[in-house]
Amino acid sequence: MRFRSDRVNRKKGIKTILTRAKLVSLIRRRPLPPGDMNIRLDEIEAADRLSIIRKSTEDGPIFKGHAWDAFWIYVVGLPRCREIMRQHEADLQPVTIDTTPLFAEGLLRQMEGEVHRKYRSQLGLALKSTDFSGAFVALAHDTRKLLAGLVTQFGRTPIPFEALYLCFSNLVFDGLTRFVFGIDPQSEHGRKLCAAYQELGGNGLVWAPGLRQKKALSSIAEILRNASVEESNQCKNSLMRKMQAQGPIDDVMMGNLIYMVEMGRYDTTAFLRWLCWFAAMNSDWTDRIADENDGGPVAEAFVMEALRLEQSERLVRRVKRDFVVDGYLFPKGAMLRFCIWESHKLPDAHDRPFDFDPGRFLEDMPGPELYSPFGTDKHQCPFAAFSVNFGATFVKAMANDYQVSSHGSHTSVRGLYHWEPDKSFSPILSSRISGISP
Repeated sequence: MRFRSDRVNRKKGIKTILTRAKLVSLIRRRPLPPGDMNIRLDEIEAADRLSIIRKSTEDGPIFKGHAWDAFWIYVVGLPRCREIMRQHEADLQPVTIDTTPLFAEGLLRQMEGEVHRKYRSQLGLALKSTDFSGAFVALAHDTRKLLAGLVTQFGRTPIPFEALYLCFSNLVFDGLTRFVFGIDPQSEHGRKLCAAYQELGGNGLVWAPGLRQKKALSSIAEILRNASVEESNQCKNSLMRKMQAQGPIDDVMMGNLIYMVEMGRYDTTAFLRWLCWFAAMNSDWTDRIADENDGGPVAEAFVMEALRLEQSERLVRRVKRDFVVDGYLFPKGAMLRFCIWESHKLPDAHDRPFDFDPGRFLEDMPGPELYSPFGTDKHQCPFAAFSVNFGATFVKAMANDYQVSSHGSHTSVRGLYHWEPDKSFSPILSSRISGISP
């Protein structure tokens, strides 16, 4: 009954917003973007991922529609997305998981004005002064150990989704524990931290945090405050250690650090599956990575091309005040989607946009008007370079030891929040060195 009531309330909400939008459109003599409100954009996209690109061809790069029981405006094309962000930042509200019931101000990505500048500056300063090299060495070692364990267990047979996802999730969480908190995941504090994070999320990111998440957050913060700063040499240089050097970490920043790991572990685990997916279908590129003598540019280019083709999907904002772009009214209350995935597939942005070609990143790096996988405004992810390095470290460790093939479907499917490889996709690891021992 509650679900039905929520659905009714959402339908009333969209009707109210649309009625007001039509009235404002008449008064200001500015049309609403083209598009049929009877078409469910979320449903046609789930059935055909290219449908939004086709809609932008038919209706233009700005169009409206009905999606997720709300009134949406879609924008395709990075230059236009960036311009709207620049010109109308004050008219837009970032949309993300609401953690304000857990800690004041919420996540960095939803902060605005001076509060946003303050905490982003603190984080940026800490990131610039943190040497992650030791933690990346540990990540490479853990990746090779994990993959060797999977080969021992499954041999040259497909590794099923459940086993792969669990191993990747553990790898990512252990890595982020070192990078962000400076805690050895195998230590007593590390084990307590893992258990507390299971209470915070467990099987997935909780979009509406409640009492359980509030208790878990408090437990995690207590563990972090009690953790010894002498965990190990490789963990001394961490993000939280650098934050502490600036002064006491308040509850807002502590909450953000905790949720950086919470959100990052799901997104990064999903991305490692994409990297396996691309590795299985592009052995020529993993061979090139294996031939590199060090981390090298090819591994990074491989990751950046994977981000262009997948994972980087959209930015969402809510319109706080009416404004006009390209002659169209963007009415208060509308949801606004900047279509990043589609923008990266436009032929005027990239040659052969659907081909996997890391070579496009080996010569001239595309500018932000063509390539923006981590956002297009001052709210863009401050961990962009870190994320690319994380993925490149994983790919390099995998490619050095194994050739990757696959079993199952090579299609992508819409998951709970993002598109992902079909669960039937299973990588097969074959040692590059005959008789290699795990």
